[in-house]
Amino acid sequence: MNSTVLLRLDVAIVLTASLLLSALPANAAPVAAPAEESSAALDEIIVTAQKREQRLQDVPISVSVLGGRELDQSSLVSVTDALSLVPGVSATVQGQGHTQLTVRGVTAGATVFAGASPIGYYLDSVPFGLVRSAFAPDADTYDLDRIEVLRGPQGTLYGASALNGVVRVLTNNADLNNFDFKARTAVSTTDGGGENYRGDMAVNLPIIEGKLAARLVVGDESLSGYVNSPVKNHINDGELQNLRLKVDAQPTDDLSIQLSAAHQAANFGAASTAADNGRTLSTQLTPSDSHYNAYDFKIDYQFSAFSITSASSYLTYISDSFLDLAPGGTLPLLATDLNSRVFSEELTLNSKLSGPWRWSAGAFYRNAKDDTHQTLGKILPAPADFTDESKSAAVFGEVGRKFLQDQLEVTLGLRYFHDDVSTQQNILYGQAPGTPLLHESDTFDATTPRAVLSWYVDTDLTAYASYSEGFRSGFPQDELVAVVAPAFPPVKPDKLHNYEVGTKGNLLDKRISFDAALYYMKWKDIQQELGIPLPGGGAANIVGTVNGTSASGVGVDFAVMTRPLEGLQLGINFSWNNLSEDRSVFSSGQLLFAKGSRIDNSPEFTGSVFGQYTLMFGSGYSAVLAASARYTSEQTMTAIATVSDGRPLVYESDTMVVGRTSFAISSPTHWMTTIFADNVGNNRGTPLRANIPSLDLRIRPRTVGVQLDYRFK
Repeated sequence: MNSTVLLRLDVAIVLTASLLLSALPANAAPVAAPAEESSAALDEIIVTAQKREQRLQDVPISVSVLGGRELDQSSLVSVTDALSLVPGVSATVQGQGHTQLTVRGVTAGATVFAGASPIGYYLDSVPFGLVRSAFAPDADTYDLDRIEVLRGPQGTLYGASALNGVVRVLTNNADLNNFDFKARTAVSTTDGGGENYRGDMAVNLPIIEGKLAARLVVGDESLSGYVNSPVKNHINDGELQNLRLKVDAQPTDDLSIQLSAAHQAANFGAASTAADNGRTLSTQLTPSDSHYNAYDFKIDYQFSAFSITSASSYLTYISDSFLDLAPGGTLPLLATDLNSRVFSEELTLNSKLSGPWRWSAGAFYRNAKDDTHQTLGKILPAPADFTDESKSAAVFGEVGRKFLQDQLEVTLGLRYFHDDVSTQQNILYGQAPGTPLLHESDTFDATTPRAVLSWYVDTDLTAYASYSEGFRSGFPQDELVAVVAPAFPPVKPDKLHNYEVGTKGNLLDKRISFDAALYYMKWKDIQQELGIPLPGGGAANIVGTVNGTSASGVGVDFAVMTRPLEGLQLGINFSWNNLSEDRSVFSSGQLLFAKGSRIDNSPEFTGSVFGQYTLMFGSGYSAVLAASARYTSEQTMTAIATVSDGRPLVYESDTMVVGRTSFAISSPTHWMTTIFADNVGNNRGTPLRANIPSLDLRIRPRTVGVQLDYRFK
């Protein structure tokens, strides 16, 4: 087993305080359908999962789509909440406001400093991916076009960090012809907390009819806290702001230009972590502030036989947070300031879908830099400063050919990736002042193929069999490890191989839609966060990231939605995977993960049920009753820095069942009023457990409120 210690400030904590606590690891329910919808047939959905517009029915990938219109009319306000309804996906907001994504059991070893995320995340054309941290933003859902969730490796079309899935958050484009204005406001109360307020607005303004338009979205939300401490109640209150501007131009029928800018800020008084009684032992305030700015410039030109698209983006992300490493103790707060900047450019050529052949080709470039600054009171002789930088490039292509009167299609794809990664550290522990900066760099390459056989039985039934690979880039070691332990080689890329058969279709005149997939995955050279014993023995460990051996398993995704009669919509989805370690993992003779054990933060089962009934009355009025429930099985967390009898301690979370209900009345013109209850069963369990009860993650208790929507179009 190749092993590389990921150090950072953790080493200094072990050496100076003899105490190191591991950080917390980390089909939408239908709502309020517009009154004019009376048909029992389900709507056809258009997606761009394969970087071209296609019917969802025709995409040979396991894909779930959450519609923006339905999200607007629901009580769901964040992408994390919305993803909780997708089969095979677990999304949890970690202790410092970061969202950790898990798809089909695959997730990162930790949210910070342990490598990039194995799940890709896109804000329109902006890839949100950091060099060595694995969290995603908890984006606002107001005025989205849709959210697409692609399960399984997407390394050919989406590259690094799409090791086992991609989440695409797609906002509404500006309408070139029509004025549009909508707004909503909501007030609610949280059990054991206080009042919450929310306001959102979107306006679309054609500037030159048919040629130029702008769309502006503004949102503000105030959340009450529900965690109490010895010094203050409701310490985890929050303020969130959202601002988006998109400008679309259509100079000619063939040329389209799009400029967009997005800003989102989240400020919390503390992490949402507490013991079972809803209290934390911490006597110190641990606020966290984060915000991102995403800029996107996209040009598309349609030639007679193909199209060419250029997508340029620039992302800045800043996070300032505090962590109490020993709640109730006297250890100073660990302060972490992270400043990330990412520039990317993608050029894609797509053939038209007419004829038996189709093809895609493209090139991608990214320059990403993370600057990290950490302090631990006055325990350390100097702050810890780190700079991680990645300069990567890729070329990719895919070609497909239809046979047998277009019923059978064979698709082959390939991507080549090259990444130059460097790390620079300015840490004075154990070194004389004036010591040169520690610097290390390494190069990583990957080639990922894709092969798909699609069978289009008819317009309402598709079956496919595929092989695909996904990968995540590596990173160099931290040379500071050599101060207290032998040097280790860099963490190399890990790769996931996926064999899948699936089918999707419509039945009974499109009253029933279904999507099912059976897969086997093999995850090699897993980047895992481990505990490495310090020289000299004892129970103290250095927290590090290593390439483990492999994990494998089979799994099933299944979703079905039906409208058995006019006004009634029902759905159920289910996902199971048995991804587990192929062999026991040891380090320096210490058992870290036993053969057959699951990956940390990886639920074996997820599932949800939902239903909606719409009743028309009066002159165009409608009443909508909706309900949903989500099930997530228990997850483990290994306390890699704490050992007992030579083994790390393993903590198991609660099984989580979380329900939502709503009742809405819509007028025939502009208004809709909704009464809602989130976490209606008031589940007070923990989806992620830590090695100290005060650090167990907690979801928001039962929240009941009323929402008012207005639209003028």
